[in-house]
Amino acid sequence: MLLASGSPRRRVMLEAAGVRLRVRPVDVDETPAVGEAPEDFARRMALEKAAAGVAARAAEDPRWVLASDTVVTVDGAILGKPADPAEATAMLGQLRGRSHTVLTAFALAAPGRAPEVAHTASAVRFVDFDLAAAEAYVASGEPMDKAGAYGVQGGGGQFVDDVEGSYDGVIGLPLAETLEALVEVGALPAFASDVARRLAIVRGRIAAAAQAAGRRAEDIVLVGASKAQPLERLRAALDAGLCDLGENYVQEWRDKADALGAAPRWHFIGHLQRNKAKYVAGRVHLVHGVDSAALGQALARRAGDAPVRVLAQVNIGDEDTKSGVQPAALGALLDGLDAIDGLAVEGLMAVPPPDGLVATRRRFEALRALRDAHARPDRALPSLSMGMSGDFPAAIACGATHVRVGTALFGARG
Repeated sequence: MLLASGSPRRRVMLEAAGVRLRVRPVDVDETPAVGEAPEDFARRMALEKAAAGVAARAAEDPRWVLASDTVVTVDGAILGKPADPAEATAMLGQLRGRSHTVLTAFALAAPGRAPEVAHTASAVRFVDFDLAAAEAYVASGEPMDKAGAYGVQGGGGQFVDDVEGSYDGVIGLPLAETLEALVEVGALPAFASDVARRLAIVRGRIAAAAQAAGRRAEDIVLVGASKAQPLERLRAALDAGLCDLGENYVQEWRDKADALGAAPRWHFIGHLQRNKAKYVAGRVHLVHGVDSAALGQALARRAGDAPVRVLAQVNIGDEDTKSGVQPAALGALLDGLDAIDGLAVEGLMAVPPPDGLVATRRRFEALRALRDAHARPDRALPSLSMGMSGDFPAAIACGATHVRVGTALFGARG
């Protein structure tokens, strides 16, 4: 496929989702017509870019051309790309503390074929932030080539508290709808299963978040949170290339491990009782939630030839119902775990409360700051396990090395 866009986020999303493509940016006049509705403008831009891509095709280029355009609209007005920092700051001020709509249209075109066009609409809610934060963000330079003066997958995510609709559309390309259209026209083979399709979408979103953060997608481990998921979905994920699965309950994990054999790399991501540590030690790749030296000792007693790899769990949201130590007690926990032979402490893990994205992002940043504060030459703590289906792009922006994704990957449980 030929991508008629120079946007790196669109390219990495598609490539990570398994789409083979060449990139050939096009240049069209992006001025809305007088009285043109935002939806009509987005669709017209996608169609014009697709047509320009077809016209620019070389003989060796793929037949199908994909183009996309994103429009930010508030109160019926279109917010384009800012002309200067003052306009960028003004745009962010317009969006502060309220909801707006992001429309993303995509078009598929090929020589001798009528083009196909579709669009998604997403409602995005900003928090009521201090304008000094907007000015600092504008000074980073990121907003200057973004519609509405922000990128949700980059620094602009600090303002976004909720997205209803296509999160990928807010990034710049509704990936699920685009992949479906590519399959329908024959530009992409059909997915072997719904789980394989979901995995492609999650990988695309991981790649976009990593690109925005200046990171490599391959450095982020996708752990399929498979609690209460049937074996056929797990097999479909493994067949599609997923390597890592995470379970919350020991008996359920044991049953699934017996059924699936050595194919998955298992993670234990739930609260582990000391009397059940003997079943987990030596059989899982990583234990994500150790919150006491006593549990560490129980695991180490069954270490075998290699130390048990663990993450220290922090109760980052101060919730009575959650496991993990309070941030102030993390140093003592790490010192206690360090002293246990047969244990390798590799980082931190947390499950923030289900607040809005802004509060969640701040807790991810707090966990990263805790890791940085407690790391030292003999205790690097390279791993941060944080982020689930609804917030893993924000976790990646804040340094996550492991994201635990369930519903977005497998669908609803059961």
